[in-house]
Amino acid sequence: MEHFDIVMEEIGFGSVHLFATVALGLVQMLTIHETMGMGVIGPAAVCDLKMNQPQLASLMGAGFMGIICSSYFWGYITDKKGRRWTLLRTIVLSNLCSVASMFTISFTSFFVMRFITCIFVAGPSFVAPTYLSEFCSNRILARTVTHMYMFTGFAMLSVPAWATLFLSSNLIEFEVELVGTLTLRPWRVLGCIYILPGVFAFCLLLILPESPKFLFMIGDTKRGLATMEWISRKNTGKSLTEEQVDHLLSYQENAQVRRSKGSHNFLRSMLNDAMPLVRKPFVGYFLCVCLVMFILGLLANGLGIWYTAMRNRCNMRQGNTKGMSFCRLLFVPETGLLLETEADFEAVCNDSFKGFNDSFILGIVYVVMYNFCWLSLFQVHRKVMFVFSLMASTTFGILLIFVTNTWIQLFSLVFLLSFPGVIVGLLGGSLLGFVPTFMRAKAMCIVLMWCRCGAAVGAVLVGFNMQFSCEMFLLAIAILPLIAACMEGYLPL
Repeated sequence: MEHFDIVMEEIGFGSVHLFATVALGLVQMLTIHETMGMGVIGPAAVCDLKMNQPQLASLMGAGFMGIICSSYFWGYITDKKGRRWTLLRTIVLSNLCSVASMFTISFTSFFVMRFITCIFVAGPSFVAPTYLSEFCSNRILARTVTHMYMFTGFAMLSVPAWATLFLSSNLIEFEVELVGTLTLRPWRVLGCIYILPGVFAFCLLLILPESPKFLFMIGDTKRGLATMEWISRKNTGKSLTEEQVDHLLSYQENAQVRRSKGSHNFLRSMLNDAMPLVRKPFVGYFLCVCLVMFILGLLANGLGIWYTAMRNRCNMRQGNTKGMSFCRLLFVPETGLLLETEADFEAVCNDSFKGFNDSFILGIVYVVMYNFCWLSLFQVHRKVMFVFSLMASTTFGILLIFVTNTWIQLFSLVFLLSFPGVIVGLLGGSLLGFVPTFMRAKAMCIVLMWCRCGAAVGAVLVGFNMQFSCEMFLLAIAILPLIAACMEGYLPL
């Protein structure tokens, strides 16, 4: 066992791990609010920003594109400057840009500001699991990171909860003219509310120290030992023993040997630092994880960002809906204004929501499934969970095409999205245990970048193409988890 793991096993799981899980879980909530929250804010902003359907579709993908463009940069910076250093700065910048985006007055400016916001959201999106993993031994790493990802479910609950208060209730209705054509309406305030997890996370991160593994990696022995001493005292009430200190010094010696130092320019250095990931022994596993993450992101986030809008559209369907499939409910032009051609601006300009009960169901399912996944990791091998989850996702995707019962349609869509979403956390935790510390942030940022690529592609494809060939589109979506499941043997699970 690695020297660091020996010490962490002796210290044990305790209050530091719980505190870090909550703090970094809030960071994960911020990421979901800023990406998936656009599934609520985007349709609500249609009238104010005079958006048509293609513009709305591109707006849904803007955040993911911002994350894609900046992910590797933040991964490189995180492995150079530190995990906590990157988190504190990117959280502040993303919150400021997010608030600024809520006070734009045109589609172009809103699109640009959402893109810039998610350039900074990219940092928290992958640094959180990386940072948490470096407080854990390999034995508890996957379970702890999976539990942190459970906050995705809490975010899936808080997004519709706040939206219910501001968009679908009669409690908060206002329209205040501010400057020129800028009008303050509930959706703008809602966007500002969504940064609250980031504010709370920033405050909690001020209490946490830098990652001990990172400190030992850069040769900062004094701070590294001080951090481990702090963890030991908080978890056990005791100081480190001389034997534990010796183990940590041995770990530092090995970690420093692996750390590369070069005189290249910045871009060349960024490229060279990633090269070990595409060489043996990592290349096969790493490329496979990237491809699977692309598929998972396309399903859980790309299709998922349209979940609220699709369910809202189904719920607002008028007339007799008995015996109608999911695709017919969405796109058959039978009930007037809502389902007229999207070329008619009045059909697009409908920012009302008929409740968010279906969104609450999705959030609850996420929380339950993350907890079930966490408990299962004590008894069930990760490969079994991976294959079962993806096969279940395919099954529910195919059911969604044919079933006509309202509740079966709802839960088929929910499970089509949630099974891949949970697997993202499981696969991310497994990768962190497989990759060495000095490449961990870069590896995590690259695989999550591919996850966001899938999300961006999925968001745009759904917005542009689903209405023209809904059944075939859903069938293609349903087959994708099977492709990912077939790659199970190549993954570091």
